Amino acid sequence: MTSSIIPRRVLYKPDDGYFGDANPIYADGRYHIFYIFCASDDVDQLNGVWRGLDWAHIVTDDFATFEELPMALYRGRPEERDPLAGAGCVVQRGPDDYVMFYGGINPDPPPGRPEQVVLRAVSSDLVTWTKDPKWEIRTTPEHYLPDCFRDPFVWQDADSGEWRMIFAGQVPLTSGPEHRRGAVGYATSSDLETWEFHPPLFNPGTTLTPECPEYFTHNGRHYLVYSSYSERFATRYRVADQFGGPWQIPEHDAFDSNDVYAAKTVTDGQRRFYVGWLATRGMDRDLGHRQWGGHLVAHELTSRADGTWATSPVPEFLRRFETQDVRPCPRIGEWDLDSTSASFDGPGFGWCSLGRLDDTCLLDVTIDAGYTAEEVGIGLRTSSDFQKALLIRLEPQHGRVVFDRRPHKIVIPFDPDGDREYVSAADFEIERPLRIDESGRVRIQVVLDGSSIVAYINDVALSTRGYGQPAGEWGIYAAGVHTPVTFRDFRFGVARSRLGV
Repeated sequence: MTSSIIPRRVLYKPDDGYFGDANPIYADGRYHIFYIFCASDDVDQLNGVWRGLDWAHIVTDDFATFEELPMALYRGRPEERDPLAGAGCVVQRGPDDYVMFYGGINPDPPPGRPEQVVLRAVSSDLVTWTKDPKWEIRTTPEHYLPDCFRDPFVWQDADSGEWRMIFAGQVPLTSGPEHRRGAVGYATSSDLETWEFHPPLFNPGTTLTPECPEYFTHNGRHYLVYSSYSERFATRYRVADQFGGPWQIPEHDAFDSNDVYAAKTVTDGQRRFYVGWLATRGMDRDLGHRQWGGHLVAHELTSRADGTWATSPVPEFLRRFETQDVRPCPRIGEWDLDSTSASFDGPGFGWCSLGRLDDTCLLDVTIDAGYTAEEVGIGLRTSSDFQKALLIRLEPQHGRVVFDRRPHKIVIPFDPDGDREYVSAADFEIERPLRIDESGRVRIQVVLDGSSIVAYINDVALSTRGYGQPAGEWGIYAAGVHTPVTFRDFRFGVARSRLGV
């Protein structure tokens, strides 16, 4: 990887690999995003198996453009401690003195060594890193299983000056299912050299391992962020009034959909951003299982009054698009149109096209929420007759927004040749909470970038993949309407980089 500005796509992904677990730090006035890198030729596309992980390094000022810097840390040899260089963090120990803590993972360790240890590297400039060959820490068996000790996150307590570490671990239960032993482990140090282990900071009894944990405070509240994959593929958060809990579960505890994983946040002291990866699918198919790594997805986070987090597009990122107003063209049903809005009052199904899609583009529509209907939303990559479409569907009666692929498909014994198998997949629908703003409207902004789909429905994010549909059209639709539904403020944007800007 060489140093360069990435101008073409709007979502970052290294040309020769995949963006993985994010380990960001704000330093020297810039956002440094260290991430776990997996090379394209190091992945089995059929089974999603990776054979080597390194640490790559990009920097950004605005989460719109990214500069690639030299690889920060390479994996070790098969017989060494880190043939997989797992996730961790970077902390500043002093002026021009940075420490990288990372997981040294060896799936086939020599006799007497655990599979996972925590290692470190040091740097004076965040660019050139040197591994410390004599330093490692292992878990204490009375607290944690020795072969599950990774993803260290380290910070210095502002009051006591004590260094604290949390990590992905498992408790050594003598009974109970293995897939429920996952815990966020906890250790402390006075000097970043020696560490004392303590009982878990968080032990929910629900997951195999809570990965990539992060801790921060905001407005007097304590937040714990972690990712889990054994019961629901997602990055979640918990909130407490004091360090160590008790940890409360927000009503909606995920920052994004089940297709975004291993995310962490980073702040400059004023703004806070969420950085994760949007999973690719096996064989680049909607039916493929989620694979490790993909594109970088970043959101701006804003704290709500109740302590939960609103997720919004980064304004600088949206400015990468040149937008213009578009007018709806009715295709099905009777629509009432004016210069800025379109209303549908039934009967049956109605849809208006808003034009052809570009491979990389921004879509923007607002919906008045004071309607009653079976379905209301926007269609992406639709066929002209709406037989095929990717849907963002609002369901106020259920308090949710759903991403759906149509038509639904199922394998049935008396029609073996029917192309109807998709509904048998576990996630043929992806849903997020629907929050209607004070104006009684819902604004939907969608970024399409190849197979990547990143949507914002007011202050909720929904990111996913869409491989199966061609470019097609986009538009608004409604069905089962009992009171009129009105759509307004239609805009379409093309990425400035594609315009030569």
